[in-house]
Amino acid sequence: MSELDCTPGERLNVFVGANGSGKTSILEGIHLLGSGRSFRTHRLGELISRDQSWLRARGVIRGEDGAAETVGVEKGAEGLRIRLAGDEIRNASELARRLPLVVITPDSQRLLTDGAILRRQLMDWALFHVEPTYLGVLQRYRRALRQRNAALRDAVGPSALAPWDQEVGEAGDALHRLRDRFLEGILPLYAETLENLISMAVEIHYQPGWDSGTNLAEALGGNIGTDRARGFTGVGPHRADLRFTTERTPVHRVVSRGEGKLFVVGLVLAQARFLQDAQGRRPLVLVDDLASELDEDSRGRFFAQLHALGAQIFITTVSRDLVETADWEGLRVFHVERGKPLKMV
Repeated sequence: MSELDCTPGERLNVFVGANGSGKTSILEGIHLLGSGRSFRTHRLGELISRDQSWLRARGVIRGEDGAAETVGVEKGAEGLRIRLAGDEIRNASELARRLPLVVITPDSQRLLTDGAILRRQLMDWALFHVEPTYLGVLQRYRRALRQRNAALRDAVGPSALAPWDQEVGEAGDALHRLRDRFLEGILPLYAETLENLISMAVEIHYQPGWDSGTNLAEALGGNIGTDRARGFTGVGPHRADLRFTTERTPVHRVVSRGEGKLFVVGLVLAQARFLQDAQGRRPLVLVDDLASELDEDSRGRFFAQLHALGAQIFITTVSRDLVETADWEGLRVFHVERGKPLKMV
């Protein structure tokens, strides 16, 4: 894709085209404006065309109050540059606060089957948007954890390690309290949304990363021998996880691929609803490759949940037939060829 100018609708926008036509690049551009990052790769430079040395995305964000704000993100040889309302900013988190968005891709099912880091990121996204202090607490914990791990690798004595034990313990306990309080509020939404999508009774278990019957400082003390032997901290919020079971069996062992995708969709949409209920803000929803793993009945339930959310939605698909069940007022369908979206009448 060399250049693109697109005016989407306020509700459902569908981009139809063959594989390799550039549909996903449109979603990448939107995601870039809301995060300064790609949802497919950690290396932003991989989004730059082979015959180019830079990329640029620009957009206009219109808030719930109708106020408009320009945003621009550029990646080139000099690094990443972000502009918001004409001013250059250094922290990409400001983009996320202005334009919250959630992403559903064929890889989203990894949240069920892969490591706990993806499930922690699920919690982190929502907490970042609804709890003003969360980012600061998370950053404080990560800094302290890095310092403690470095001290463990250097095999320092107890007196040199003690300050980092205290800092990790205090920041970790604060992080745990924020996550625990958040989960109390969102677990009913998780359960309700999942019931509507897959008709399955699901139990959700939060594991904080240590025995929550003790504070983190005590857990660090009890694990010090193992930590010293391994050279890193083995307990704490960085080891937290969410476990999903049905009738005491892990969900990923009993669901089909289609059900697994709907399960993850339910978690993501529940968080979008949580943000809307908590702050009156509706995040953008990006769905890449709608057809993947979903039959007609599943797509119908998916669209019903999307419609109830009332958000602005961007979907890519290889066939318009896959969105015929979405009979929405204001639906805009774009046909994409060679990176150029053409509005279909």
